Amino acid sequence: MSTADGRPADAGQPEERSSQPSGLMDLLGVAAVLLDADGRIVLWSPEAEELFGYTSEEALGQYAAPLLVHEQHWDLMIKLFAEVMATGERWAGAFPIRHKDGSTRLVEFRNMRLLDDLGDFYTLGMATDRSRLREVDRDLALSTRLISQSPIGLAILDTDLRYVAVNPALERMHGILAEDHLGRHYREIMTAAKFEGPEAGMRQVLKTGAPMIDEYTIVGHTPAHPHMHAWSISLYGWTRVASPPPWPPR
Repeated sequence: MSTADGRPADAGQPEERSSQPSGLMDLLGVAAVLLDADGRIVLWSPEAEELFGYTSEEALGQYAAPLLVHEQHWDLMIKLFAEVMATGERWAGAFPIRHKDGSTRLVEFRNMRLLDDLGDFYTLGMATDRSRLREVDRDLALSTRLISQSPIGLAILDTDLRYVAVNPALERMHGILAEDHLGRHYREIMTAAKFEGPEAGMRQVLKTGAPMIDEYTIVGHTPAHPHMHAWSISLYGWTRVASPPPWPPR
């Protein structure tokens, strides 16, 4: 984080990209389907093949309604498509789709109108399996609750050892608001403690990915604890897969 204005230090720079699933979009397996003004499929992503079961050869050029939904839902799908195309308003919701294998699956959709450089309108549908979405929602809610209610102080630091996030327990331990941690270096917060050992440990974890459990004990004081205090520290890290060079190539 930038200490000057609170924006990420790499704002405006290409994000590192991994060939392996690494974020929420990858976890959800979001499919992209583009329909022309007549309701025919003109673009079909690999995720769409996984979600709906049809290959691009089977899907491209086909009318979406008879291919992707059961007959009793054709009129509703065509009505929703027409409204998006006519008004430009987005539609979001769950819709039962017919998988290639004949099964019915509830899919969460986000549909929006697009305009190309020739003045033609298209509809882009972003879709993901609703059961997977609900599972991710539950896991995220549970993780957030565990972190926020944990009596153990937790912090995320970037590769420059600057705070990215802290939980309420660490906020209380340090006597410093969470937002006042952000963008500041570890040693800026732990000014009254010996930080050299933990810093070296953090860099080692960043280098190797191997955790250090109860490896360091910090002795010092904070605004919340003006008397000498001792804290046991455990360190964990993760690394990103090397990414290809930014686009466009130099």
